[in-house]
Amino acid sequence: MAEGKRAERGTTPHAVGRVAGRVRTGRVSGRVAPIERAATEVAHFDETPRPVFHDPEGTRRRRLRVVAYVVGLVLLVVLLAFWLSQLSGGVP
Repeated sequence: MAEGKRAERGTTPHAVGRVAGRVRTGRVSGRVAPIERAATEVAHFDETPRPVFHDPEGTRRRRLRVVAYVVGLVLLVVLLAFWLSQLSGGVP
């Protein structure tokens, strides 16, 4: 008898594991504009894109270089302090 019911079902997929519940739907809260009225822009692939950031004076590059030097110097001092503490033997 169980095989008869199984044969009636066919090959439809069944939920595996625990089914948590049903989806609850509510009222529609907004409307979506039709695709014909969507705000779009025409893409021109033959033109070069505008630069995202342009720094002709080079101030950004100089600031980044100074910050990188300071960070590198701080890391070098910390590394040297660590090496000296290891070489001196530390606290017994």
